[in-house]
Amino acid sequence: MSQTEHEQSAQERSERERPQQDRPANAAPLELLTLLAAGVADLAFDQLRQTADRAQHVMRRSDLKELLTDGVVELRKRGEVATRRAGVGAENYLETMARRAAERVAAEGHSCA
Repeated sequence: MSQTEHEQSAQERSERERPQQDRPANAAPLELLTLLAAGVADLAFDQLRQTADRAQHVMRRSDLKELLTDGVVELRKRGEVATRRAGVGAENYLETMARRAAERVAAEGHSCA
């Protein structure tokens, strides 16, 4: 490659790179943020549309009352399981039986030793 050809190719490269250099330094991150925001908005709207479609389908059901009753029963059962797991609900069965046995022994007048 001659000196003239080398200079011409270097000049062509610099002309291709110049539009990128003329952009503000924060243009790429701003473009990325814009694309990310558009993607999140599209995802949110798609989920909202799917939820609305499901709600319309459910509202058209003839057994809506039974469906709601089953849902309430299921949520109550889940709540009971969750409170037992967290230790908020009823006492442990063995603790309850031990307390009853201790009360029975105390009522009979025997000591628990």
